[in-house]
Amino acid sequence: MVYDGKIYETDGTEAIGVHEAADIRPLAPVPTPPSIRVFRTDLSESGFVYANPAAVIGPSMVIELPDTATDYVVRSFLGAVIGGAGYQLGEEEAEAVLLGFTLVNILSSNSIEEDDGKCVGRSQDFGIMVGPVITTPDDLDDAMTPTENGIMYKLSASIKVNGDEKGFANFEEFSLSMVDAVKLASETCTVRSGDLLCVGPIFEDSACAVSKGDEFQFSMERLGMLSTKLG
Repeated sequence: MVYDGKIYETDGTEAIGVHEAADIRPLAPVPTPPSIRVFRTDLSESGFVYANPAAVIGPSMVIELPDTATDYVVRSFLGAVIGGAGYQLGEEEAEAVLLGFTLVNILSSNSIEEDDGKCVGRSQDFGIMVGPVITTPDDLDDAMTPTENGIMYKLSASIKVNGDEKGFANFEEFSLSMVDAVKLASETCTVRSGDLLCVGPIFEDSACAVSKGDEFQFSMERLGMLSTKLG
């Protein structure tokens, strides 16, 4: 658990250690999700594709890139972690199974995506960065705002590539709420504890182009910063 700048290590019930944030490297808060659903609102407002749970890594890690592609882009998403189970959930039920929110960066290749057409799995199989923490919904109650697309979170977000700011956005302007994403996910299959839902991308692809050696930093108000280095 993270509180007041310190990391509290637990055995599940009791605190067993306190660490300074600078002294630890966090793992992905959900290391192997049962499933990852990616809601690409730039392509469709009512559908999703699956991503590879084995591609998940934690914050501040280095991705060693293969030679199969050169035109990489890092797409940033607001992630929701499911903390229950349900099928064909209603509004209140979908809200109840939301354990918390986290940041997600998915490293993709536009050329592979174009070559493979609708088969997008291979194009986003290089690395899925998740973290740094899970923030529970009650911690964001004061950031909730009603919109024509449902209840959204008034959270500003930015990206930096090699220290230079490349993009800025407000999540409240998105067209798909997290509750609606949970409802959509549960329409055809039961959602389960640990499932990861990603809504985005938050920034335009043109601002998120990266290559070997670059460092990409995605920050969102109240949720922290997710940094990725491309080896």
